[in-house]
Amino acid sequence: MTDVYETLPPFSGLRIYILKGLCMEYWSSQPGSRGVLLVHGAWHTGSAWNGVADSLRRLGVPVAVAELHRGSLAADIAAAESALNGIVGAGPVVACGHSYGGTVITGLPPEKIAHLVYLAAPMPDIGESSLALLSGAPPSDLFTHVVGDLHGITTIDPAAAGELFHSHLRKEQRAVHVASLVAQSMAAGYEPITSAAWHTRPSTFVVCADDRVVNPELQRRLSKRATHTVTWDSDHGVFASHEADTIELLSRLAADAR
Repeated sequence: MTDVYETLPPFSGLRIYILKGLCMEYWSSQPGSRGVLLVHGAWHTGSAWNGVADSLRRLGVPVAVAELHRGSLAADIAAAESALNGIVGAGPVVACGHSYGGTVITGLPPEKIAHLVYLAAPMPDIGESSLALLSGAPPSDLFTHVVGDLHGITTIDPAAAGELFHSHLRKEQRAVHVASLVAQSMAAGYEPITSAAWHTRPSTFVVCADDRVVNPELQRRLSKRATHTVTWDSDHGVFASHEADTIELLSRLAADAR
């Protein structure tokens, strides 16, 4: 395995099964696991999380999936908090944001958060915006393939989207994810965050070393703000290309966060 793990707490709950000559391992949910909130990125919808969400639920982890595209950062944060409230009965949750979703989880009320997980995501401080962080970093391939007004509504060139987001998947798998992409209002990307939950809550940053959307150099820089860092040899669509690793990480944190 080529992935590099750095400063991550010891893993727990590992079970190994032998079935028909195959060795399979998975992270089992401990009784009373905290809930997990999943927040998608720009141009995506909650369906991006289907594989992760279904697997976590099978492990007994309560899961909520936020649907963004509400027109502003504040409205997206409110939508994520509304989803979170459906699973907060067991206590503060593990909030995981992919790409722009990292900015959204940053603005959530810290008292409702047990742990923050950033997957190839902006991790802004107060006064910073998603697009300001991207513009101040080494360039990526993203804006080469954005179609539309960068201050209005945009889409991603469908001919390029599969390679851009999911270069580690097979062609037919890419097509499934590309078909679910939607138009994106850019307004939220320019809006600065007004609070930062990571100042008071523990966090894990997953650096995706082969990301063509959020430059890995920016990810490494932002990861210094996090409590823990993990580096995976992943494209931007880490929830798909590293689905099993994502499930492992989130299910462990949902158990350990208690």
